[in-house]
Amino acid sequence: MLIKEKDQNQQQIDYLTDLLDRDFPEAQKRQIERELKCLYSADKGEKSPAYYLELDFANNKNWALIHDLRIEHKGQVAQIDHLLIGRMMECYVIESKNFNSGVMISDEGDFSYFYKNKPYAIPSPIEQNERHIQLLDRFLSDNKLYPTRLGVALKPDYRNIVLISPTSRLTKPKKGLFDCSAVMKADKFVSHFKKDIETSSLSSITKVMSSDSLMSFAEKLAFLHEAKPIDYKAKFSIDENTTENEGTAPKCPECQHGMVRRTVKKGKNVGKAFWGCSQYPKCKGVLDIKEPATAASVKQDAEVGAAPECPKCSKPMIKRVATKGENKGSEFWGCSDFPKCKGTLKIDSVAEQEGVPVIEKKTDDVLCPKCNAAMVKRISKKGDNAGKEFWGCSKFPKCRGVLPVKQ
Repeated sequence: MLIKEKDQNQQQIDYLTDLLDRDFPEAQKRQIERELKCLYSADKGEKSPAYYLELDFANNKNWALIHDLRIEHKGQVAQIDHLLIGRMMECYVIESKNFNSGVMISDEGDFSYFYKNKPYAIPSPIEQNERHIQLLDRFLSDNKLYPTRLGVALKPDYRNIVLISPTSRLTKPKKGLFDCSAVMKADKFVSHFKKDIETSSLSSITKVMSSDSLMSFAEKLAFLHEAKPIDYKAKFSIDENTTENEGTAPKCPECQHGMVRRTVKKGKNVGKAFWGCSQYPKCKGVLDIKEPATAASVKQDAEVGAAPECPKCSKPMIKRVATKGENKGSEFWGCSDFPKCKGTLKIDSVAEQEGVPVIEKKTDDVLCPKCNAAMVKRISKKGDNAGKEFWGCSKFPKCRGVLPVKQ
């Protein structure tokens, strides 16, 4: 029985992808890349331990399967990747490791993963999982969550299992040097499971319970799951100041956090640098790298005609980069008072208003006949008057007043 599915990883993937665009030391980037690969691998159904577990146990009434169970108890946390519980209270606590390049276990039981064909030491997932088991047992006991049979609490018989991707390399020590039988590839677990059940079924027969009781116990446990976003800044020892360019970057126009330099990866502006909010993906504020977006500079740009006025509130506009949709990566004019005002204009619509090019020069000598604002000299690019000069209102596109240029 599948009681709880895997939590979705897309938000973590977006955040880690964003971190890779930042200027961090090689050691931190290596950690981020490894974490990102693990998340990508976990989302690939055919290669993940979750896939193989669901294949054999999702529709089995004698077993309850829980993915991504996080419990908190007395200031401690256990993040259990997979929990498989049987009707005779066999409880497989499974830690999954998705190392694409492989895992090596030394004769002394030390674990290493491979990155660019070089081994790097990691904490023992066996010991890590053992701590999860101990906390889970205390959690069940202190909260009196054990199922009962004839008034007697049925305590679990815990099994510590570590699964890695079937496509990963697994190097174990010679037999007898270190017991690493708990570590195996995900597609080998069922064979191990069947042998294990054959040897333990007789000793567990006194604890057998119904499928309904098993489901009730597992659902109660899954209900106590406490999801919490991973603090990657703490995990990778990222200094908050480094994520905000130590005060040299502008503030995000949406949330006022510091911004970081990034590079467009898709679309016609691929390779172009821009400012992106350091709180991405929670905040998706962006600014053009050439526009500091200060109030003074925006006002000055508007006065000399470098930027149009917002069609909604008449405030100066600034160039921004679309972060999603079919125009992702493309520049557009956005109101400088965003998010209070969400006025936008296409760059082309300002550059060519019915054949009118970008503003050339503003003058107070000629005033608009519609709004009395200063006019600017422009050149028609279309129609019968193509190539001829005319006066256009500096308040365009809010005002479309025009006058002929006297020769």
